[in-house]
Amino acid sequence: MISLILYGRNDNYGYNLHKRAALSLNCMAEVLSDPDDEILFVDYNTPDDFPTFPEAIQDTLTEQAIRLLRIFRVRPSVHARFRSRSHLVALEPIARNVALRRSNPANRWILSTNTDMIFVPRRAGEDLTAIARDLPSGYWGAPRFELPETLWESFDRRDPAGVIGLIDRWGWDYHLNEIVYGAEYIRFDAPGDFQLMPRADLFAIHGFHEGMLIGWHVDSNIARRMTLRVGKPGDLSDRIFGYHCDHTRQVTPMHKREAVENSIEDFVFGVTRPELPAQAASWGCPDDPIEEIRLSQRSTSDYVTALQELLGTHPLESPLTADYTGSSWDQTGYTPQHVLPFLLDLFASVPRCWSIAWIGGHQSMFDLFAAAWQHLRFSGRILVPTDLPGAVVTEGAPAAKRVPCATIEEQANVFVFDNARADGRPLSADMSDGDEALLAAVEAMLRRMLSYEALHRARRQEPRRFVCINAVHNRFERIFGKFVATARTPFCARLRHGFVYPADMVADEIDYLIDLTAGAAGEVVDGRIHSRPLVPGLVATGPKAPLPPGRYEARLTLPIVARSAPPFALSTSSKSRLYRQYRRLPWQARRIIRSVFVKRPEWLSFFADRPPLQILVEVTVGPRPLAAAQISSTDLLNKDFHLQFELLPAHFGSDGTGLVDVRVVSNGTASFSIEKFKFVQLAQATNPAKSDKAVKAEA
Repeated sequence: MISLILYGRNDNYGYNLHKRAALSLNCMAEVLSDPDDEILFVDYNTPDDFPTFPEAIQDTLTEQAIRLLRIFRVRPSVHARFRSRSHLVALEPIARNVALRRSNPANRWILSTNTDMIFVPRRAGEDLTAIARDLPSGYWGAPRFELPETLWESFDRRDPAGVIGLIDRWGWDYHLNEIVYGAEYIRFDAPGDFQLMPRADLFAIHGFHEGMLIGWHVDSNIARRMTLRVGKPGDLSDRIFGYHCDHTRQVTPMHKREAVENSIEDFVFGVTRPELPAQAASWGCPDDPIEEIRLSQRSTSDYVTALQELLGTHPLESPLTADYTGSSWDQTGYTPQHVLPFLLDLFASVPRCWSIAWIGGHQSMFDLFAAAWQHLRFSGRILVPTDLPGAVVTEGAPAAKRVPCATIEEQANVFVFDNARADGRPLSADMSDGDEALLAAVEAMLRRMLSYEALHRARRQEPRRFVCINAVHNRFERIFGKFVATARTPFCARLRHGFVYPADMVADEIDYLIDLTAGAAGEVVDGRIHSRPLVPGLVATGPKAPLPPGRYEARLTLPIVARSAPPFALSTSSKSRLYRQYRRLPWQARRIIRSVFVKRPEWLSFFADRPPLQILVEVTVGPRPLAAAQISSTDLLNKDFHLQFELLPAHFGSDGTGLVDVRVVSNGTASFSIEKFKFVQLAQATNPAKSDKAVKAEA
């Protein structure tokens, strides 16, 4: 008889969303009685790794609501093509049309409403289905009354019949029932909370207007167009009242005073025909893979089933133990059976067509996850890089596939890095050369994938999750957390996961000093890199930073250190004058000076013919130089040095050459230290379309 259309997302939008939505869904189900009646909820643009909103609150829904509920999931990949046209994360006309196009064709009526409404029939023994059954064809409205937040919060969401009875009485007792009339074509104010329309007519006029993407007046537009098609709206105020669970205690983007709106002149007052020929073939996302979820058909989740079959047959007999103390830093390990529930949880709600990259060498963890991947019924593949020394063996995993890194960069939807030894034993200071090589290769692969993801994000593509196993309380936590926005997950999970920082959040808060490596002419002293006195050559290099395209400034603090060699040389005339003064000294003074030079012969360099201090600072991306500058001792009087450069998309190659390094070279005539070092982003890439050929020519 009737299909109710609602939409939302799993984001806690507005005050106490879970309670008012559960109240609304349960009470709507209570007033539907035909076998074909249905509640269509479009879960729009919920993050891929979150469950849909109804799934998140299913334990608060009645059996009747669960039986009637059909959930249509519109993934972020579908929303992506509309994102540039709206600041909103949930688009009402798109969502409503997705439900409308997939509604039960046996139903005569469509009720467009929202998940904060409770409907109260006015005649004893009559429900919404009965009201709609005998209505003549047309567009029908009903008045909306407000329920204060404290009032609806007092209701038991699992007792819809009791709630409807209370509202029926309290609406009169507490003077809530005030009918607010609107324009003739909408009849009542806030018409979008109860718009009852013939399904056939909605199809004939091509659904809701999908050009209205910035908020407000979608209900007025459909009212205007339905009025042009079927005549003035009918009045159901003698049959049913609608009560709205007010939620303006918390101001939402749609309800801000300065919120932007769709043009009422263009989309309401200026409407002259009901049909929308421009969207006749495209409304409701007919060609997109819209998943349908039925809570009534899910006795238990695939996630729980997978854990039961893989782990439940061999339960723990005693608690596992681990140390999380200062002395255990960088000596962490894990058991695959303990990590699997936390790792698999990240994939419970993602699209089953996704593929993931698996970068690591711990075979037992991989085998267990690959089996769970099959239990979750993924059609996507587990991609293992062919160019990772010590990578896991894939022969026993049907879903796994060995591919080059370039393929992983393009095809993976999630990246998993396993920072464990090949045999799974805890990290230690005396690991074998093979384990050290494996972990170094995993870290190098992490930096390469981070570099590629920075370019991926700069191209406005959907961000991809990075997951790191055994990345808590060890060296990998610092490396991973520097470039990935992670939550502080508990130690026992052994995981860090998140998304690469967007372009406008990277670099300026990160000090890369700890990531520099001392060269032959440098040494690490108290956490800083010092140049070696009188030793020319490479002082420091690093940090292989995966920066997104943009204009940057490398900022270094380079104070001169009071070491053996002075930071300047004397001219020939100055040395002659100094020698004459020396000859005029008493013989006792000359003897003291000679004894000093016997103890510190390197001071004789003060008199040598040698060049003044010169430092070369060069910024490179892979083998390509981006910028270079020479620094003299005079330049270092204020300690701070800045060097600007531009990183373009063309600098990123399939060989991972998006990693930015700085090289500091000295001629060795004076000692200095590197105290601070960071990149600061000045702007996004000024010419992202510049060709690779042009970049090579510049280099």
